Formats: sequence, structure tokens, C-alpha cells
Amino acid sequence: MTDAQTQIAHATADELFEQHAATFGGDLNPYSHHVHRVIGLIGLQVDIEPELARPLGVAAFYHDAAIWFDNTWDYLPRSISRALDELDSDDEELQALVTAMIDEHHRMRHAHHPHPLVEAFRRADMADVYSPIVGAPNVARSEYRDLVREYPYDGFRRMLAKAFGRGLREHPLSPMPMVKL
Repeated sequence: MTDAQTQIAHATADELFEQHAATFGGDLNPYSHHVHRVIGLIGLQVDIEPELARPLGVAAFYHDAAIWFDNTWDYLPRSISRALDELDSDDEELQALVTAMIDEHHRMRHAHHPHPLVEAFRRADMADVYSPIVGAPNVARSEYRDLVREYPYDGFRRMLAKAFGRGLREHPLSPMPMVKL
């Protein structure tokens, strides 16, 4: 059942936020709420298989986390590495899926990985970052508003602007190294 699996993904992310709260400082609420809105949007788009609920929570927590853990704007490789360490699994398919969820989440076109969770993750992140301009497939605006009520923006846009400023300083000729076509 999708709702139960979504709750497991939320709980997994919450456990990781409790362990690493100090890492995020003042960005804890904006980033954690973003993670939870992304998980919620994924759950509204696709059925989450029971064995993928925890890996989804891990991928969602780490998808942008190297910005804070490693103090870098070119964060995808380090976010993937941290997620795979947390996943602690020898299952190569599961590792590839978690890698794809993080690596593809800023792709401008459809995800290259065939698992529906990867495209749902990409669309959920895009919908949350670019709301209300971009929505998630089959998700009513009222459902998204419910997620925002539960997990408010709480400085999310300001956090993104600050991070983008760091990207301009770090990579002036390519300020968004995580974006893929």
C-alpha cells in the first residue's frame, strides 16, 4: 500500500535528520520539509514497493545533502556516495536505483533509468522547486497544498537562492553543474 510505504520513507528521512541535524544548521527545516514534500509527491504519483520504502527515504534525505555535508555546490557524486554508504546493501540493482534517483533528479528531460520511481523522484523534486509553474503528474494542486501545509516552505526559496549564489562563486562559468539534459 502506497500510503504505508510513503510513511516508512518519511520515517527513514526523519531518523537521518535526527542523526545529522547539526549538519544543516539554519537550513534544517527548509531542507527537511523539501525532502518530505518530495517523498509525499512521489507517493502521490506511483506505488512504492515495500522493499523500496526505506531506500526511497535514504535517497530523498541525501539527494541534495552533500551541499551541507561536503560544503559543495557540485554535490551529486558525494550525495550518491553518502546514500550508498547509508543504504549498506550489496544489492547492485538497489544501489543502481538509489544512484539513479539522486543522479537523475535534476535532469531536464525524462529520466534515463527505466524504474518509475526515478522519474517520479525527478518530477517531484522539479514540482517542489518550481511550484506553481511545474506540477507533478496526476497530483492535484490541492494535494500539493496539503503537503505544503504539513511541511511549509519555511525559508526554502531563500535557501535555494543562497545555494545558487554559492554555485556562482564556486563555478562561475557553470553555476549549475548538477543540471542534466
